[in-house]
Amino acid sequence: MLVMLCITTFVAGYHAPVGRALPFGHHAPVLRGPAPFASPRTPVMVSMAASALDAAALVDVAAGALPRAPKTNAVSRAFFGGLFVVLTTLVVSGIYPLVLSAAIYGRLFDNKRRRANDFVVQWWARITMTLFGSKVTVEGMENLPPPDEAVMYVPNHCSFLDIFSLSGYLPRRFKYISKIEILRIPLIGWAMGFAKHIAIRRTDRASQMKTLKDAIDTLKAGNSLVTFPEGTRSKDGVLGSFKKGPFTMAARAGVRLVPISIVGTHVFGTGALPIAIPRGVRIIIHPPIDAPAPKTGEDAALEAARDAVLSALPPSMKPAT
Repeated sequence: MLVMLCITTFVAGYHAPVGRALPFGHHAPVLRGPAPFASPRTPVMVSMAASALDAAALVDVAAGALPRAPKTNAVSRAFFGGLFVVLTTLVVSGIYPLVLSAAIYGRLFDNKRRRANDFVVQWWARITMTLFGSKVTVEGMENLPPPDEAVMYVPNHCSFLDIFSLSGYLPRRFKYISKIEILRIPLIGWAMGFAKHIAIRRTDRASQMKTLKDAIDTLKAGNSLVTFPEGTRSKDGVLGSFKKGPFTMAARAGVRLVPISIVGTHVFGTGALPIAIPRGVRIIIHPPIDAPAPKTGEDAALEAARDAVLSALPPSMKPAT
């Protein structure tokens, strides 16, 4: 039960925000309801916006650009969420001898990259998603850089399923940047530590600067990184603004950026657990962007990456213009 609870925490929080001036120090603003004396038209405006978004999503579903939202209720949501936790627990427990063996091998022969642990993480995610009945397709494989090239992957982010989809189906090895609390979780956190994923304490400025340095060092050591430039999950699938942190890291490390569009994961849950089996999820890989020049080229790289991600999203996932 403890492991299942830990894994629930893991899938709920496995991402790290990336700030602008302090690359990992900012948080998304908290959206609150109308104040007691707010205009009575405010709820109506919000409702109209939500209705417009739902209508756009229906158009996308009809066009085949977005998976159809599953019909759920409290019982089905609890069932599929619980099933996912059970499968994740069983898989990670079953492969833990491989985790430990890979950790020993990496410590002795591949201490900077820990590539064997990266393979184990991919197997864990892929087996879990397969047993859960998921269907994920990857497009644009020809745009992937060579396996031995370190790059910064910059996808949009609207569900914890993004982590499982990328880890299980993107045929490259990479690390994530994660909250320090995640790395303390039994089994899951330990495996991430063995693989040398990068930890961050969100409220500690010294930790933020160390995370920036560690990210640059790991890129220079030949490891690719996945960083979500929006800084947090979108609650409705609509692409948010990009933060500058990942582009600063890429510039200082001298690595290319690979934009990725993830379509459809939010349909199956934006909270801590899936509400249904994710089928019809798409990962679209865009052509790499050259390493930006430090300071002078970071803004242009940010805009180019966001435009690329935006280009493959269906209308309902695009912000209003």
